[in-house]
Amino acid sequence: MTSRDVRRVGLLVATLVVAVSGAAFAGATGPGATPFDTAASSSTDAARQTVDSCTTIDEPGTYVLTTNIENGGKTAISKACIEITADDVTFDGDGHEIDGRGVSHTKGIAVVGAQGVTVRNVAVDDWHSGLLVTNGSTATIESVESFSNTYGVRVENAEEATVENSTVTDNLVGVSAAGGTVKLSGNDISDNDIRIQRAN
Repeated sequence: MTSRDVRRVGLLVATLVVAVSGAAFAGATGPGATPFDTAASSSTDAARQTVDSCTTIDEPGTYVLTTNIENGGKTAISKACIEITADDVTFDGDGHEIDGRGVSHTKGIAVVGAQGVTVRNVAVDDWHSGLLVTNGSTATIESVESFSNTYGVRVENAEEATVENSTVTDNLVGVSAAGGTVKLSGNDISDNDIRIQRAN
């Protein structure tokens, strides 16, 4: 049994299934996703700021992760390592990984009440929610890898989330939505216990 299998077994034991309501999905999924598409990172982006640890992003701009974040980055229970609360933010992982500890209700990246956010070129693993879009947010998730989480991508009471050209694998739930619209395009959403969870 690999270390990833051990983590997935732990998640199966620890996860409490929560009822969700109200969501719509649009688009199609399929193989051929290309995570870590560094070509999407433009050197001409204005106001680029660097990130090297867990933080809250509360001002517009482009933020680039400069290193891997390991073992949860001291993220507390029910908190997010990277929390984005400002409109018009681009978070570019530059091919790095944000690794969690499997702690209850933590999030690798959370977009909370923000409009026009893009998250790209990053891997998130071993979180309760690898990526969370919530509180009326609109976000585009592109060229991202999300694996070994309870939820790979979770949309909860958001306005709209687009997930494209991403790999969402080996999670308990690949993509989940509870309120809002999720558009899926060009993704590999495979080897999850539940591929897509649609709320009723």
